[in-house]
Amino acid sequence: MKKIYFIALGAMVLASSCMREKSLKVTVSNTMDLTRTDEIIEIVWDDIKDQIKLNNGESLIVLDEKGQQVAYQFVTYGKPEPQLLIFPVSVAANSKSEYKLTKGTPEKFDQLAEVNFVPQRKDDISWENNRIGYRMYGPALEADPKNSFVSGGIDIWTKSTPKLVTQQWYKDDLGGVKSYHEDHGEGLDYYAVGKTVGAGGAAPIIGDKIFYVSHNFKSHEILDNGPLRVVFKLTYAPYQAAEQEINETRTISLDAGSNMNKIIEDYGNIKEPLTIGAGFPYYNNEDVVFDAPQGYMAYQQPADSKNGAIYLGIVSDTPLMGQTIVDKQMLALMNYETEYSKAGGMIYYSGAGWSKGGFPTFDDWSSYIKDFSLKLRNPLLIALSQEE
Repeated sequence: MKKIYFIALGAMVLASSCMREKSLKVTVSNTMDLTRTDEIIEIVWDDIKDQIKLNNGESLIVLDEKGQQVAYQFVTYGKPEPQLLIFPVSVAANSKSEYKLTKGTPEKFDQLAEVNFVPQRKDDISWENNRIGYRMYGPALEADPKNSFVSGGIDIWTKSTPKLVTQQWYKDDLGGVKSYHEDHGEGLDYYAVGKTVGAGGAAPIIGDKIFYVSHNFKSHEILDNGPLRVVFKLTYAPYQAAEQEINETRTISLDAGSNMNKIIEDYGNIKEPLTIGAGFPYYNNEDVVFDAPQGYMAYQQPADSKNGAIYLGIVSDTPLMGQTIVDKQMLALMNYETEYSKAGGMIYYSGAGWSKGGFPTFDDWSSYIKDFSLKLRNPLLIALSQEE
């Protein structure tokens, strides 16, 4: 009996060892001379799901080097299964940081990014994070018999608070409590879009003519809604750009901690390449920084005496073709090849900042845009390894 007991004990120890949960180590390397703080990284879920092996009812946790939980999100792009795992990392210049993925009970983390369809405000699509907010105009505004308005431009909600506030602003404005066109201590909407591309929108250009969408977006699809990233898709009615029919969709995403939207422009099955201009209204001032080889443009609108200055930026991960002013708008030029739609569209980044919301001067903003461009060209390196 004694011998049998020891054999059984050995089997139990072996079984216990085999059942011990495995973790996945994520090593993040920063090759730049810049410290990168709270930058969102992406890991393709199919690359790691078999190593994590979450069963029904089990959850993932992400731990930093101190063993503290880190907020994360599964990005689905509207599909039934996760496509990406994303979470923020901080890595000192020319250094590495390590994170661990394992099973556990996640802590409750704040919602830092959110997108909403707002039918009560004539079908706005409104999105924000802990830095900035934006919106675009929908079909009900166009159909309004008294105040019909068509624009594919991007509007800005300037913010001086990390809280998600724009839905409360809508409620207060529509309820007659207070206007979101006035700053009550959190920010406001004082950006003028008009019939322009607005705060970093894009449109085809031929010669000295810009071709706007002919209607506000006709449909929307919210694909992911925080807590760290929002992703949504807008579809527009077909319109003409010279001799070509454009069937445009825009897929827009915004990450927590970033002022910059990632925009994927898809113009459908075009016959000839297009020149695309992405930019903003221009007021004949000199506060512009443009670097075609590094793919960025930064601009400051003339400051408002009461509400301060709004800053705008365009970034591409490839060199820009040039810069132009068309229809009183300053535009960075990019080329849209006929095969781009087969690959999902053309990617660029646009965004805004505020002198009362983290960017006291235009130099602060232009440095931010320059650094954003550098980081885009020098992504953080991710290595995965299994550990017991």
